[in-house]
Amino acid sequence: MATFPVSSGAEENVVDKEYCCSICKEQNTEINATFYCKNCNKFFCGQCINSHSKHGLWFKKKSAYGKDEIMKWPLSKKMENYLLKCDIHKDEQLTKFCQDHSQLCCYTCVVLDH
Repeated sequence: MATFPVSSGAEENVVDKEYCCSICKEQNTEINATFYCKNCNKFFCGQCINSHSKHGLWFKKKSAYGKDEIMKWPLSKKMENYLLKCDIHKDEQLTKFCQDHSQLCCYTCVVLDH
């Protein structure tokens, strides 16, 4: 079963490593995102958020969330994959649920232990 490492700076590290500015990424540049807009479902760096806010009236309704509101950001694909990895069988994804043990399992765990 996957576990999430807890540390005092975990939220900061997740932002820095997992979220890239959507606009910069389209131009083959990886810049850390500092904002997420829920209306257009995109991430923005400090520079791109300025041009984004100029053309969107929805911005006045607080649709963009900064790093201080990271809990409102969607789960990144990298983090989703990490959370779905089996702790025992590192190459396997958690795809089954064992009702007897009330835990998520990978296929190999089901065959061997459940």
